[in-house]
Amino acid sequence: MKQYFLLKFIPLLLLFSLVFGCNTYNKKVYKKSNIVGATVDDHNASVEIREEQDEKGNVIKKNYNHPYYFTGGGLANILSSIYYTQKSLMLGSKGKKQLYKKEELQNIIPPIISAFSMANDSQDILVFSTSDKVLLADAQSYFSMFVSNNELNIVFSDILNKKSISDGRSFRKSNKSKFKDPFDVKRSGRWSLIPMEGQRFAPGHQNWLIFDLTSNLFGVAGSGNTSSNVNDNPLQTGGRARAIERKVRTSNNFIEEKQKYQDVRDKLKELKILSEEGLISEKDYELKKKELLNEF
Repeated sequence: MKQYFLLKFIPLLLLFSLVFGCNTYNKKVYKKSNIVGATVDDHNASVEIREEQDEKGNVIKKNYNHPYYFTGGGLANILSSIYYTQKSLMLGSKGKKQLYKKEELQNIIPPIISAFSMANDSQDILVFSTSDKVLLADAQSYFSMFVSNNELNIVFSDILNKKSISDGRSFRKSNKSKFKDPFDVKRSGRWSLIPMEGQRFAPGHQNWLIFDLTSNLFGVAGSGNTSSNVNDNPLQTGGRARAIERKVRTSNNFIEEKQKYQDVRDKLKELKILSEEGLISEKDYELKKKELLNEF
């Protein structure tokens, strides 16, 4: 009788241990996002510097390679190399599309560069971007960026999320709060990223791309180092020579750079309005736009 009781009791004990043991193991660590600054924040785009805090308000250490100094051309090459495919329950995955056209990057690249140059080793960069309106709907993307071990990580919460006029305050506010924290997402039922040459997925994620910044695929992407002089001499990194652009960044430099980017951005907006109203020709618009973009 005693043996029979033990045989019945042991499976119940194992089940009890599994249930409560798993619950303890899967319990999420408390994290609170704290936005410490923004280099741009409007209804079309925002670039924010974020740190995460524990339940006591202490900053969670990350050991990122920040500050990091991207070049405009290098970052444009990286972001324009991101491709995705759309998913459908009926048709499965279909096609391969480029996420960002170069003209769409002009609003976010300058503030991203500024944010990376100001972030510390425990802060990531949160980017909200809006592509051109299609049939009165904004297509919005939201992602985190950080550099670790000479690799750029881009973690998407969502890409090209359509926001129609029926979505409250759609033309007055970006409504970023509707997006999940990128680190809480692993995949999407609506889209999937496509790793290209020089890119790979983070293990267990289809929304997280990792870019090797030591390769020459994206040109001179940038540098995690600073110097008192501009030095274009190639450095040996892992046996591979690459040119690294070095620039001194001071607080005054940050302010002047941010103002310059904002001035160029405002001029581009004014130029687009003139073109849409037919006050300048398409040829003059493209020529002047190229001149403005060459300023950074």
